Amino acid sequence: MHEGASNAKRIKESMDAMNSRERVLKACSFQQPDRTPMDFGGTAMSLCYPSFLAKMRETLGYKLPDDRDAAGGWPDEQIQQYLGVDLRYVPRNPPLCALREIDPETYQRRMDEIKNRKPAVVSDIKTTAVSHNFPLASLSLDEIKQLKPERSGPLPYLDWIISTAREYRRNGYATTFWLGSGFFELGCWKRGYDQFAMDLAAEPDLARAFFDLLLAEKMEWLETVVKPLAPYMDWLCCGDDLAIQTGPFISPDMFREIVKPYLVEFYGKVRAAAPNSYLFHHSCGSVYRLMDDLSETGVQILNPIQPNAFEMEPERLKAKAHGRLCLHGGIDLQDLLPFGTPAAVRAEAVRRLEILGKDGGYVCAPAHGLPEDVPVENILALFGKL
Repeated sequence: MHEGASNAKRIKESMDAMNSRERVLKACSFQQPDRTPMDFGGTAMSLCYPSFLAKMRETLGYKLPDDRDAAGGWPDEQIQQYLGVDLRYVPRNPPLCALREIDPETYQRRMDEIKNRKPAVVSDIKTTAVSHNFPLASLSLDEIKQLKPERSGPLPYLDWIISTAREYRRNGYATTFWLGSGFFELGCWKRGYDQFAMDLAAEPDLARAFFDLLLAEKMEWLETVVKPLAPYMDWLCCGDDLAIQTGPFISPDMFREIVKPYLVEFYGKVRAAAPNSYLFHHSCGSVYRLMDDLSETGVQILNPIQPNAFEMEPERLKAKAHGRLCLHGGIDLQDLLPFGTPAAVRAEAVRRLEILGKDGGYVCAPAHGLPEDVPVENILALFGKL
């Protein structure tokens, strides 16, 4: 090829190349981007255990940067750039290293809390902590009805959050923000899983009274969180763990009758307040039988599409989701990433990209945040760096 023609081709290819934000938004609109977007630490559901980040820094020869905490799970910008990550997570609270300058009094209080904190669980694997405290477990229907919604007030550190998101946008990245947990899982956390399951089956009015309380609290988020951040966030993320390995926690009929109406109301308000942001929903487990319902609530992005769960094969998910739900996650974190070889990880990543990434509608990522038992080499293999 003539040198002038070759240069012209390179210039055209450069002009045609998408930046990360364009790539993510194209995938979310079910169009084929130049490549499938990749995520590592770009959402609250894809952060890392601190010891994993420490191992990755050591492997790559990086030092802890000034804008990250050694005990934090927010991946370093240099790591994300090396991997070619397209999403950027904007935390609700600044890391301690930033808080020291922004709010010295709160910084000192947090440091004192950390110094005096005692571990809840003694274990080699720190991510096995289980809650046994269910503060509303003994309350009756009348007592639940008497509870007052908790008022969130103004969003702390709003200026820092917005400036962080703006900087990511200027650098061409898609931004994400975590709004909070959902109705069903908060019921389980506040009442206890066994008790809340019995509430739904035997005393659904109590479950609805609790959901009414949550809905009132969440509606305040529209003013204090959603509206001020909507212009700066590409994804607004919520979570509600609705399933286990073998299927939904509760029957689809019970979900539709009791839980879904609350998701419809809240998610509808979120989308109305943030029409240019995509709504992301996290649910572990086998959610295949709830996918149509989640789409009907207003969900646009489904995470983490846990691949080893029942009915969660990529071909089945793609057929069900395409044109309605963009899929995020999908790289097995139960067996493959902690125990597989780098070659096996890369082969599975290529397979997922071919199936789920066809015609857009997919952002590739591990199927949840990374615990400390995943080898760094397997993440490098996932991103094609080995």
